[in-house]
Amino acid sequence: MNKNESFRSEVDTEDTIAAISTPIGEGGIAVLRLSGPDAFRIASRITRLRNQNDFSALTSHTIHVGDVSDLSGITVDQVLISVFRKPHSYTGEDVIEISSHGGLGVSRRILSLLIQSGARHAEPGEFTKRAFLNGKLDLPQAEAVLDLIKSKSEKSMQVAAHQLAGRLSVKFKNLKDEIMKIYAHMEAYLDFPDEHLEIYEDQEFMQRLTQVESEISKLISGFERGALIREGAVAVLVGRANVGKSSLFNALLERDHALVSEHPGTTRDRLEESVSLNGVAVRLVDTAGLGLDSDHPLDRLGAERTKQVLTRADLYFYVLDGSEPLTEADRCVFQELDPDTPRLVLVNKSDLPQKIDLTLVEKMAGATKRIAVSTKTREGLDSVEKKFAEIFHTGNIFQAGEQITRLRHKQTLESALQSLRQAIQSYAERKSLELVTFELQDALNTMKELIGEIYSENLLDIIFSEFCIG
Repeated sequence: MNKNESFRSEVDTEDTIAAISTPIGEGGIAVLRLSGPDAFRIASRITRLRNQNDFSALTSHTIHVGDVSDLSGITVDQVLISVFRKPHSYTGEDVIEISSHGGLGVSRRILSLLIQSGARHAEPGEFTKRAFLNGKLDLPQAEAVLDLIKSKSEKSMQVAAHQLAGRLSVKFKNLKDEIMKIYAHMEAYLDFPDEHLEIYEDQEFMQRLTQVESEISKLISGFERGALIREGAVAVLVGRANVGKSSLFNALLERDHALVSEHPGTTRDRLEESVSLNGVAVRLVDTAGLGLDSDHPLDRLGAERTKQVLTRADLYFYVLDGSEPLTEADRCVFQELDPDTPRLVLVNKSDLPQKIDLTLVEKMAGATKRIAVSTKTREGLDSVEKKFAEIFHTGNIFQAGEQITRLRHKQTLESALQSLRQAIQSYAERKSLELVTFELQDALNTMKELIGEIYSENLLDIIFSEFCIG
């Protein structure tokens, strides 16, 4: 794509779209959204209002009681009609929201009537796409809508809410504006060379360039932590067979999911579930025990899969049986752990008489945090959650909304950073200003692409295809 060229979306914003905006299934209410130039006319064809006959006279941001009927006049449901006139609506267009009784049959019937009356079924993400095209949201805010909908924890919800409020967008725009100012000044030097002969002696240019470089680098460096918030950290329960990993897995999930048995080797494949620990999204993984002396092919396969999942762990819950002495199998399992990955040692079965030698545990695991836990009494489980949150510094996980969580943001910033660094190098080596400004323009256009001032239909398709509806 030529970054100097802006593209118009192929979405036809002249038609009117409709969709069920609440999850499919039974519930107290269902909400159907209608957006576009014919929203009022289409709604009036299937709805009879109880306090007003003329839909065109309805005031924006008001709610009205009505009855939806099919085209033969048979009543389908009693509904509430919410009115939003352009440009003061989510999409920037005329919007009607119909709140019906919940249930698949009712909501689908009303949607069918809207389509019959002239609406088109909305594509995935098309309401938010129209909000972007009509200037109600920029791209980072549009992406934050989906992140907020899909947030799995309090922290991921907070970060998405900050981004939806525009705090990350402000940071991106400030960086873009600073690059634009530097670029404009250098262009002025090129246009009027006789008036500014000492450009290479002006250290302010270099200072401003390196300041922008530093701020972009800082955003990129925080991506991994931000991605952990958005996607959830992978925490793997690992240990030898029969130390109680599956019981801990169930206890942390607060429901029975993994099969628990006194017989070694009950778990032969990994189980993965999402859970929130102290406000942080976690993908908790239960694994087959390592160190099991068995020739059974399923036991060997389970051990291999456990070793594979260890390579993608963000944290290990290394589980020991406190009611038994430390074994050679425990030591072998510990050797499988990546020393650079954070870990917690969970000494399980604290409700039983303790036979494990904690001095030996400390000698093996070093100063790693050790927590005594019991799935029967739930002793130590709160400490596990708190320590997990402490490891990932959740109290300061985001600052003033300046946290990138999406791979697109990271990759686009990296591209801008590369162009910026090439401009800095060319400037430091006193190369032609045309070369410096070329690199600056590339960095500037990349930042515009990040915000959505420059975009292609391809980019929008990729972003909004993630939506189910909305």
